[in-house]
Amino acid sequence: MSEVWTVGSVLNWIEGYLADHGDASPRVSARWLVSDALGVGQMELYADLDRPLDEQERALLREHTRRRAAGEPLQYITGSAPFRFLTISVEPGVLIPRPETEVLVSEAIARLRTSFSLPAKEPADVLGPKMPLLMADVCTGSGNIACALATELPYAQVWATDLDQQACALASRNAREAGVADCVHVLQGSLMEPFPHELRGQLHAVVSNPPYIPTAVLQTLEREVTDYEPRLALDGGDDGLACVPPLLAQAAAFLRPGGVLAMELHETCLEQAGAHARAAGFADVCIKDDLTGRPRVLLATWPRGGTAE
Repeated sequence: MSEVWTVGSVLNWIEGYLADHGDASPRVSARWLVSDALGVGQMELYADLDRPLDEQERALLREHTRRRAAGEPLQYITGSAPFRFLTISVEPGVLIPRPETEVLVSEAIARLRTSFSLPAKEPADVLGPKMPLLMADVCTGSGNIACALATELPYAQVWATDLDQQACALASRNAREAGVADCVHVLQGSLMEPFPHELRGQLHAVVSNPPYIPTAVLQTLEREVTDYEPRLALDGGDDGLACVPPLLAQAAAFLRPGGVLAMELHETCLEQAGAHARAAGFADVCIKDDLTGRPRVLLATWPRGGTAE
């Protein structure tokens, strides 16, 4: 008689197998894989530990466990990642959304509220459609930032760009899945080059998570990043700032007076990036930490009365 695999026994087996294969958090990985295979929340697993798995579930878990043991990120295996109030579809070849990028969105929204005197919370009848918020998400990847901005800010219109065709397709898919396809406009191209000319001097915010890891640092990261995630979305050049000067110049041209710039950058690069921003004419430049206490977000404001060449 064949062994009956239950939710509890398969959780224990996968945890042990992944621990033997070097997974840094085998219990977390086991819960993530089993909950995804069964289509239930992770907490729900413990309410039904004695439930037998059918052959289809077992086959899926064997394949997923094999991939995880080889070092593949959980998000690529399950095809999704949480981001703020959304579940974002992800796929190999496009950068996985990170928790620190949630801080980027929070800080951008907070500075936007301050700069344009938006209410702390805005029910649908407060802002009204009188003044749409025009924003950019530069280097959008999966579209997680654009979708978060569009779902959290009423009447937002977000133009999202990426150099990579696959990323643009995924960002468009995520906008449809989040129900914001009518206000997230995905354009393929470098930084802000694809932006319509009529948006010059009109944007309320430019938000970006560009490639920012210094090349030398990139070689030291864990294998599930270096072996699986796209180098194009990670490598920020020798100093991690390859995208910063051109993006600052473009943002200055497209932001309206009081417009907000928010960029996620490597912790070793923020001070130099801040100096670049001041030299480009931005005001109120400051640096915010991520959830681990590391410098992570550059915030700045295009000065009221400022102009761009």
